[in-house]
Amino acid sequence: MNEPQDIYVRAYALPLKRKPKKSHSRRNPPKWEDHALIFDSECRLTDQSLTFGFWRFCELRQGRYVALEEGILLNDTDELTDKEIRIISEFAKRNKADTADDGNDHIRVYSRSKFLREVLGLAIQAKAFIVCFNAGFDLSRIAVDWKTAKNGGWSLIFFQWRDPKTGQLKPIKCFPRIVVKALNSKTSVIHSTRPPLFEPRTKDEKVPHRPAARFLDLRTLLWSLRNRSYSLESACKEFKTEHQKIDHKPTGKVTVEELKYARNDVACTVDLLNAVKREFDLHPIAAGPDRMFSPASMAKSYLEELHILHPSEKV
Repeated sequence: MNEPQDIYVRAYALPLKRKPKKSHSRRNPPKWEDHALIFDSECRLTDQSLTFGFWRFCELRQGRYVALEEGILLNDTDELTDKEIRIISEFAKRNKADTADDGNDHIRVYSRSKFLREVLGLAIQAKAFIVCFNAGFDLSRIAVDWKTAKNGGWSLIFFQWRDPKTGQLKPIKCFPRIVVKALNSKTSVIHSTRPPLFEPRTKDEKVPHRPAARFLDLRTLLWSLRNRSYSLESACKEFKTEHQKIDHKPTGKVTVEELKYARNDVACTVDLLNAVKREFDLHPIAAGPDRMFSPASMAKSYLEELHILHPSEKV
């Protein structure tokens, strides 16, 4: 009876006081933005340089994204031949844009530079989702250069100017860079810088900055939702989307067949976005789809909704 005995005590850990979050702050943005830009890039098979791409600008209506504008972007660095440019132009003239009844029924044809300024740049300014399937690849195709980012990823540069004194190319400061850091084969963390809208005219002039872009990679979101790795083809089959991936092997050339294939890929991506949105909305969590990086992100969001604190937030 004199032997020492273990005593087990249940303790209650008090949570640390946390500052309340502002519900209307962009630090806590809406789960789904009112608009989304969906695009896909095509490239040469040799050096992976951009040839062309398709894009659709969509608006959220009654819970689904509907296309209002459709367009083609093409490489403007003398990569394409005159014949290839004619093929793209004629394709745009002969086909009607796949948009809503009140949308633009003409397929726009923009150079890469014009697409960046008047589509991607304005989409970021409008706080629209930037949506791709395997976003890192598509974003890197439309960049002209890159640097190593501070976080170890790639800092993509989209516009440059030549310094007349040194002759060196330098990034234009007023257009955002996009930083892509791969965490694994399925997930990349993507964010944009927030440069000033224009160069200040005086040292004391306060210049507004661009908002931070929101990037949504459907490949990563599917991995987070289903704990499975999908291709665009397998995802469309799984979700039974209206448009299905065309059985075609890319050639890296600019042909009518390649244009149809790339255009259909964007249609598939829009369909998949709406299908995945329906499934994601079944989960009673506050975090947006662009904050899902793995199945663990989903689990963490559920714990937050249940007000289960992380051990580091307890005394």
